Amino acid sequence: MYFVEKMRNSRHNCPEVNVMLKAIVTDMDGTLLAPGDHILPETKQKLLELEKQGVTLILASGRSYTRLLPYARELELEKYGGYLIEVDGISLYDVQAGQREVLRRMDPSEIREVYTDLMHLNCEAQACFDDGFFFYFDEDIRRRKEALRKERNIPEDFPWTAGPWDWLADLRGGYPNQTFVTSADQITRPINKIQLMQDEDRIREIYAFLIRKYGDRFEIFRTCPRQLEILPKGYSKGHTLKRLMDMKGWNRDEVAAFGDGENDVSMFEEVDASFAMGNARDFIKEYAKYETASNADNGIVKGLERLGC
Repeated sequence: MYFVEKMRNSRHNCPEVNVMLKAIVTDMDGTLLAPGDHILPETKQKLLELEKQGVTLILASGRSYTRLLPYARELELEKYGGYLIEVDGISLYDVQAGQREVLRRMDPSEIREVYTDLMHLNCEAQACFDDGFFFYFDEDIRRRKEALRKERNIPEDFPWTAGPWDWLADLRGGYPNQTFVTSADQITRPINKIQLMQDEDRIREIYAFLIRKYGDRFEIFRTCPRQLEILPKGYSKGHTLKRLMDMKGWNRDEVAAFGDGENDVSMFEEVDASFAMGNARDFIKEYAKYETASNADNGIVKGLERLGC
C-alpha cells in the first residue's frame, strides 16, 4: 500500500514529509512486540529518538500496568512523559506522574451469565483483575494440555493456563494470582476483562455466538487469531485514546496509531494516520488507512518513515 496523502507542519525533524506528530499510540502484542515478546532494537531506537524530540509515546494493550511497566521503563516513558492505555481502555496510566485512573470495572454479578456460557463453549476463560485471574477449562482442553506437557517434557510446576499463542503459557509475571474455578459464583472480585482462548476456527464460532447474545451488553473483540476479549460496554482503546487526546489538546492529524487486532480498530477511527501491521488479518487491514511491515520486520519504524519521521 502506498501513501498518497501528506501531513503538515513539522517541528520534529521529519524531513521527507511535513508532519506535525505529537503522539504515537501503539498496540503491544503483534505490533510493538516482535515474536518472543521483545522490542526490536531498531524500533526501540526510533521511538526513543522521537520521544527526545517531544513526541509522546502511548502503549495501548489488553495487558494491565503490571505487564506493561517493564516495557514502559525500557522505552523511558517516565522520563519523557508517556502513557499506558491499559486493558483495552478501562484504565489510563500517566507513567511520569505514577498516577492511574481506572475508568470502569465489571462487578462479578455483571459477568456471571456470560462467564457461565463460556464454561460450556469449549474454551479457556480467564476473568482478569490487575494482578491475576480466575480461569476455567473443560476436560477436553485438559486432555490436550496433558498431551502437550508430556510431549514437551514440561515440569510439574509450570502453569496449566493458556496464552494468546499457545495452550500452555506462563503468565505469572503479570498475573501471579491465578485461581481455577468450577462455577462463575467463585469469581469474587471486580473484573477488568474476560479473555478466552481456543483455536482460530472455534474462536470465530464463539465470537459469532457472543456478538448475537451479548453484543448489546459488552464490547467483544478478537485480539489475535486464537484469543477473544470481553470488556465493559462503551470502553475501548479508542475511547480512552480520544479522552487523552482531548486532555492534551491533540488533533487527529497529530497522532499516529499502530495495531494488528480488532481491539485496535477503535484507535484507527480516532486518528488520520492509522497503520495495520503486515501480520494483521485482512479484515483488520480494511479498517486502517495504511498497511506497514510486520512486527517481526520493524513495521512501526517503516510506518513512521513513510510519514517522513
